Amino acid sequence: MNEKELREKRDQIVEQMQTITDNATKVEKRTLTTEEQQKFSDLKKEVEDIDATLEAMEQSRTLLPPSKTPEQKEPVEDIEIRTFANIIRNRVDANITKTANGAVIPKTIAKKIIDVAKDRSPLFRDAEKYNIRGTVSIPYVDTENDNITVAYATEFTELEAKDTKLLTVDLTGFLAGALCKVSRSLLNSTDLDLTSFVVNKMGEALADFLDMQIIQGDSAHITGLSTATQVITAKAATAITADELITLKNKLKSVFQAGAYWVMAPDTLTAIQQLKDGNGRYLFNNEIKDRFSGTILGKPVYTSDQCPGMEADKNAIFYISPKQALAAKVVEDSVQILNEKYATQHAIGVVEWAEVDCKIQNQQAVAVLKMAASA
Repeated sequence: MNEKELREKRDQIVEQMQTITDNATKVEKRTLTTEEQQKFSDLKKEVEDIDATLEAMEQSRTLLPPSKTPEQKEPVEDIEIRTFANIIRNRVDANITKTANGAVIPKTIAKKIIDVAKDRSPLFRDAEKYNIRGTVSIPYVDTENDNITVAYATEFTELEAKDTKLLTVDLTGFLAGALCKVSRSLLNSTDLDLTSFVVNKMGEALADFLDMQIIQGDSAHITGLSTATQVITAKAATAITADELITLKNKLKSVFQAGAYWVMAPDTLTAIQQLKDGNGRYLFNNEIKDRFSGTILGKPVYTSDQCPGMEADKNAIFYISPKQALAAKVVEDSVQILNEKYATQHAIGVVEWAEVDCKIQNQQAVAVLKMAASA
């Protein structure tokens, strides 16, 4: 007998006890007979036994680990992850939403893919992000041309101030889709964590896509850093000097130096590591340690395969404070499993849809070193 049934039985017994006393004292205006007293005592004993059982059940629950508590519901995230794995393996699951071509996966998986992209792409991770559908207008003060004036004041004298312009940058949102095909032979491997495998692969692909779009830009879609206005042109088409790096770093005012770092291609970093002074000593040998923790002129270096190298007329190095420079938008739409579309290839398809955009919201927080045009 479960807890609910015990409580229902207890209520019925208490009701019987109430009937015995009411019938004698209120209806017949008398005391209980010996038989009624015995019946009442027997019922009371049953109630006490039920109460003792209910108390024992409550105590047993308090002794169980939190994960073993019967009343505790399984976290929604765990349910959705299990559902995703079941759909990929084409198993029956009550949480599956069917469509004409496959199944729609709950948002948990889409968010996990976005999280992987953030870990892989510091530019995307550190940008000011907005998770809003449709066009988002972000206001900012045009401090490049207009500043708020602060000055000492004299009584009865007007304060003088410049007219401060309030501008906006609009994030519209472009639909992007990522397709990952998984072989059915791989699906049949019981040792493989399919959810982690698919999430990581798609997250890495999304990070590479966002990196390329943010760094190189596309006039018809994400403009990213392609519209930067603080540009320094190197003296050479295929080489960089230490002086140029110092000039580039100092392009950002002190207010933008916090959180700023370098962005460049791996080959560009290698070239900078090989820079030497007049005595043949490496200028940055002790500063650059690895892709993320190494520094140039005291600032971290992020290398990206999506960044152009030291090629004529290319933007080779960015020095940027992403939190202040970039406004980004990535709204996860959905993840779909296509079980039938790639059946003739002995595979299934996993598709993620997202609404993306990224623009510069403060030109003073980013500077670019552009290589000279070829002779």
